Amino acid sequence: MALDREALATILYRASRDVFPLAGIERVDAAEFDRQTKGESILVAEKDDRPVGFSSVWDPDHFLHHFFIDPDHQGQGIGRSLMVATMMRYGSALSLKCNTSNTTARTFYRAMGWIETNEPGGTSEGIGDWIWIRTPAAASALGLLPEGPTE
Repeated sequence: MALDREALATILYRASRDVFPLAGIERVDAAEFDRQTKGESILVAEKDDRPVGFSSVWDPDHFLHHFFIDPDHQGQGIGRSLMVATMMRYGSALSLKCNTSNTTARTFYRAMGWIETNEPGGTSEGIGDWIWIRTPAAASALGLLPEGPTE
């Protein structure tokens, strides 16, 4: 099945505009979606045969670059299902960057068992401050598991 790139572009726009307000995102079309996901593997979550979310992974680094659920479909378990499917397809050793102020995403990733590591994050123009969040397998492979119990 071919990707509905316009629908995925709309999800990217709707789900990211409030998370990355400094980026000044006014519109994301299929060409911009293609630019942002170039070379990445994409997995789509559907409801009633329509895209409602997607993940994109840069395979060489096991980097989860995009993970977005359309705001109208959040809180329905779609994100959890998509994360499980993403990890089944791409492996359990994944890493991502998350905006430090995106408490909703950070809470979600922790609930899925991911770890906010103590390694330095950074700041990206238009996006702001970010931190690394990794699955336990990815953190362990890099020697980054936090000391003591994790919550």
